[in-house]
Amino acid sequence: MAAVADMLILLIVLQTALRLSQWPRLWPRPMFCTAVGIAVLLSTGYATGLSKLQVEGWLHDTAILQNIAIACLLDALLIRYRWYPGLLILPAAFYVLCLLLFNITGADFNTIGLLLGVTVALLLPLLAQGLRWLLPQCSDRSLLLLTVTIILCLTCLINAQSTAQPLVTCKASMPSAHLATDGMAAANYSLFTLHLPLIMDYISKALFGIANILLIPDILLLIIFFIRSLILLFTTYLQYTARRSDEGSSLYQKYRGLLHEHEPEEAYTDYLVAQMEAEAAKDVNLSRLLTKLGPVLGLIGTLISMSPALVGLSNGDISGMAYNMQVVFSATVVGLVISIVGLFTQQLKSRWHQQDISRLEYDAAQYMKEVKQEQL
Repeated sequence: MAAVADMLILLIVLQTALRLSQWPRLWPRPMFCTAVGIAVLLSTGYATGLSKLQVEGWLHDTAILQNIAIACLLDALLIRYRWYPGLLILPAAFYVLCLLLFNITGADFNTIGLLLGVTVALLLPLLAQGLRWLLPQCSDRSLLLLTVTIILCLTCLINAQSTAQPLVTCKASMPSAHLATDGMAAANYSLFTLHLPLIMDYISKALFGIANILLIPDILLLIIFFIRSLILLFTTYLQYTARRSDEGSSLYQKYRGLLHEHEPEEAYTDYLVAQMEAEAAKDVNLSRLLTKLGPVLGLIGTLISMSPALVGLSNGDISGMAYNMQVVFSATVVGLVISIVGLFTQQLKSRWHQQDISRLEYDAAQYMKEVKQEQL
């Protein structure tokens, strides 16, 4: 477990340095690293009150490991924002501080915290600048950042599920003596009965581990899509209120203005209509995505949560089974609500955009007719 924690520390340091290397200006990097060093120095007093058993207990606590995995996933969702430096470096530096306090004996604790804070404040900007020198292309650093982030998230998820309850394995029994009349046949039968359940056990454990790893991202996506569906409902209501006015929707006003700013040409009119159709389809894409992904994510959460619920039922753990059944029903309900919102807004927006496109085509025909009459 300590080796996994050390690998996570290295990945977090590399991820933070890659994010800092993407900042266009130089001066914010030492400012951020200095703030991290000050935070390490201020946390020295709390770290001195901890024991080595407490820190090791954190590494074996399933709830803490799952919270770390969730934090890594949430941090990874902000990878597209270059200004975000990543906050995982703070707990990583605190863990390194605890290790130094436990391993370095006879030294002043405040001195150790000060040295670590200064090291962080100096090392991270230098590492970021070194990455900019080694990888001058921003696209190369972005690809490396994406790779490190994926490895970091997978490591956290696998580590969080390392203490999960294993599946019930099949016990291989030795064949009876009267079944083996030939020596070679008996040996082959024995190898078959011993290795086949073992292979199936490994396969079932691998599938069970993959399913458990997918539970946390599935729940996070359900929460994110549910919030996005509420925002979509609000924006759809704003579009409805805008359509009630005589001016029409903002999309229609935009292309109507472009139509009257240009001389009436059939090719240009067709181009504007095609552009409006593409933008309207882009506006409906989110509703279509929520309609399809809502039930899928709800079903995934339901099926994954059913497994520990059945295990709790077989072991007589009624409270654990009840908790997992709550997750089952919640995932199903949230997924269906997301799908309902997506389907409702998709139907409304599709009809509205079709009306706006027809209205724009009519306005274009009228505009060309008026201009021709004026020329005559």
